[in-house]
Amino acid sequence: MSDVSGIAGGLSAAWAAALSAASSSPMNAAETRAMVALLADWVADALVDPVTARKAGTAVGTALVDSHYTQPESLAASITVLSEHLPAGVGAAVRTALCAGLAAGYADALRERTRGEQEAIRIAVLDAHRTSEARFRAVFRSAPLGIGIADGAGRILEINEPLARMLGRDPRSVRGMEIRSLRLPTDPPGYWEQYDALLAGQRRQMTGEKLFPGLDGRDIWARMRASSIIGDNGRTALMIALFEDVTERRRMTERLRYQATHDPLTGLPNRTKLLEELTAILDGAVAENWATEARAGEERRVAVCFLDIDGFKAVNDTLGHDAGDQLLVEVAARIREAADPYGYPVGRLGGDEFVILLSDTDGPGTAIEVVERALDAIRGPLVLDGRELTVTASAGIVERSAVGARPSELLRAADITLYWAKSGGRDQWALFDPQRNARQVARYSLSQALPAALERGELFLEYQPIVCMNSQRIRALEALVRWNHPQRGLLGPGQFVPLAEETGTIVALGRWVLRRAVADAATWPRSEDGSPVVVSVNVAVRQVRDPGLVHEVRDTLAEFGLPAARLQLEITESAVMDTGESGRPAVERLRLLSGLGVRIAIDDFGTGYSNLSYLRRLPAHSLKIDGSFVKGLIPDPGEGGQEASEEPIVSGLITLARACGMTLTAEGVETAAQADKLRELGADHGQGFYYARPIPADKVADLLVSGFPDIARD
Repeated sequence: MSDVSGIAGGLSAAWAAALSAASSSPMNAAETRAMVALLADWVADALVDPVTARKAGTAVGTALVDSHYTQPESLAASITVLSEHLPAGVGAAVRTALCAGLAAGYADALRERTRGEQEAIRIAVLDAHRTSEARFRAVFRSAPLGIGIADGAGRILEINEPLARMLGRDPRSVRGMEIRSLRLPTDPPGYWEQYDALLAGQRRQMTGEKLFPGLDGRDIWARMRASSIIGDNGRTALMIALFEDVTERRRMTERLRYQATHDPLTGLPNRTKLLEELTAILDGAVAENWATEARAGEERRVAVCFLDIDGFKAVNDTLGHDAGDQLLVEVAARIREAADPYGYPVGRLGGDEFVILLSDTDGPGTAIEVVERALDAIRGPLVLDGRELTVTASAGIVERSAVGARPSELLRAADITLYWAKSGGRDQWALFDPQRNARQVARYSLSQALPAALERGELFLEYQPIVCMNSQRIRALEALVRWNHPQRGLLGPGQFVPLAEETGTIVALGRWVLRRAVADAATWPRSEDGSPVVVSVNVAVRQVRDPGLVHEVRDTLAEFGLPAARLQLEITESAVMDTGESGRPAVERLRLLSGLGVRIAIDDFGTGYSNLSYLRRLPAHSLKIDGSFVKGLIPDPGEGGQEASEEPIVSGLITLARACGMTLTAEGVETAAQADKLRELGADHGQGFYYARPIPADKVADLLVSGFPDIARD
C-alpha cells in the first residue's frame, strides 16, 4: 500500500501543475488537486498488467473531459506527466496500454460531449430558421462551432466566422461554391454517397470526418454533422452543417499510435506494427490468389527474416548500454538501407532482434539475396565510443506460400531458424526446414511429457548382463531404462535420456532409476557360483554435480537393505575429467561414495579427452571402453582388410586400467571372435548382444539361478 501511495503522491503533484499550466478549467486549484489525486490513485492501482492499465487509462480520460479539461493541451500534458513520472520498473507494455487507454477514453468522452453540444446547436439552428430570421442570425453568429448553409443543389450560401477561420477563407469567397469541389482522394469511403443521399432527400442527416486544405497552407480535419430541410416538393431545400475542428485530437491520436507501434530507440516498427503489416501482406496475397484462381505453383509467396547481432551482450557488458544503444541504431540504419531498394519493411522486435518482411517472393532466393545484403552491410567497420569494432549478425529465413500462413507461426518459425543459424556459428543465415522443425517439436513434446510419465509409471527397467571373460559367469547387470509411451510405443534410452539431460529432468529420472534398480537388486539371488551380483546404474553429469547425491545413494541403500558393494555407479568420462574448480566437488562426492563401499565405473572411456595423470587419482574401480573400439578389433573382410585394427588401442587401454588399479569392461561385444580377442588381451568383463540382450526385471532371478550359458546363444 505504501508503494502505491508513494507513486500516487508524486504523480498527483506533477499532474495538477501540468494541467494548470496547459489549459483553463472552471475548477479552482483545490478542486483540480482533489480531482487529480483521485486519478493518480486509479493509475497507481492499475500498474499490474496491460489490460488493467488500459481500463484505468480509459476511465482517467473520461474523467478529464467530465471535469471540463477539453482542450487538446490537457491530453498532451497528461500523457507527458504519465510518461515521465511513472516508476522506472513499469514495463513498456503497461505504459503503452495506459496512455492508449487515456487517449481513447478522452477521445470517446470528448466526442460524446461534442455530439451533445452539436445536437443542441443543430436543434437551435433549425428551430430558429423555422421561427425567426433574426433569431437564426443570432445563433448563426454566436455559435462556437463552424456552421455552413447550402442550397438544394449543393451550392454554399453562407458560412459563419468560426468555419471561415477553420478553413482559412473569407466567408464571401465561398458563396456559390459547389460542395463537391471540396472532394479529395483521401476522403473516407462512403462519405460522398451519404452526401448524395442527403441532397436527394433520401436521408435527413449525415456525419463524417474529412480533411480540408486551407488556402493559408494549414490543413485541418473537421468532424461534420449535416441536416437537411425538406421543401414543399419533398426534395432538399437547404442543408445546414456543423463543423468541429478535430485536427489536434487526430494529431495526438496519431502520435500515440506511432508511439504504440514504433521502437523509440531506432524509429523502426515494433512487434505490434510488424504483425499488422504481416497480416496485411498475408490477407492481400490470399485475396489475390482467390481472385485469380491461382494454381498451387503460382500462389503468392512471403518471407520473414529474423536478424540478430552476434555477441551483442558482450558490447553491453564491456562498453556499456549507451554504446549498445548506439550499435542498435547503426545496425537498424544499415538493415533499413539494405532493404530499401526492394521496398521491404524493416522492424525491431526488441533487444537486438530485427525483422525484414518480404512479399511476392519468387522462392527462397529472393529472401536470401536481401539477407546477404543486410549481413554484408552490418559487417562494415563501426566506431563506438572511440573504438572501431567489427560487428556481425546471424539470420533465420522463412519463405513459403502465403496461403494458410499465419503471422504468429511465421514469426515463431523465423525465430527458431535464427537459433539454428546462431548455433552453427556466427555471421551466417539458415533457411527454415519443416522436417527439422517437426523433429524438434516432437523432441520438445517428449521432454515435456517425461515428468508426467514418471508419475504415471510408464517407465521401466531392463537389465543387461556384464560377464566375466574367463568364467563366463554373470558378475553384474546394468540397469537400462525404457519408456512405454502411450502414443509412440516402446522408446529406448537414446530417444529420451539426452532430452532429460538438456531439460534437467535427468535428475528426477536418475533418482527414479536408482531407487528402482536398488529395489530390484535387493531381491536378486546370488549367481550360480554363489557370488553376489552387482547392479550397475548410470549417473548423469547433473546428478554427479548435485550436492545431495551422496545422501540420496546412502538413504536408498539403507531403505532397501542392499549392501553398498553391490551397487556400481557408471559415470561418463566428461563428468569426472573436469580438473578445474567446478570439477572438484564432483570428485569429492565420488570419493565419499567410494568410501561407503559403492563401486565407481568410468563409462564410454576413450571417447573424450582424458587427463591420464588425473585418472590415477580418481576413486574409480573400473573402466568401460566404448563399443566402437570393440567393433574395430576384427577388421571387416568386406573392406579388403585395409581398415586398421583397434587392437593396439584396446590393449593400451587394458594396460592403462591395470596401471590405475582398475578392471576393464568392454561394451558392445557382438561376436565370438571379439570375445576371444578381448579375453586374449586380458579384458576382465564383457557386455553385449553376444552374451545377452537386455532382459525384463522379472527374468533376472531365473537367469541368475539357471546360469548364463543356457541363455547366451538365444
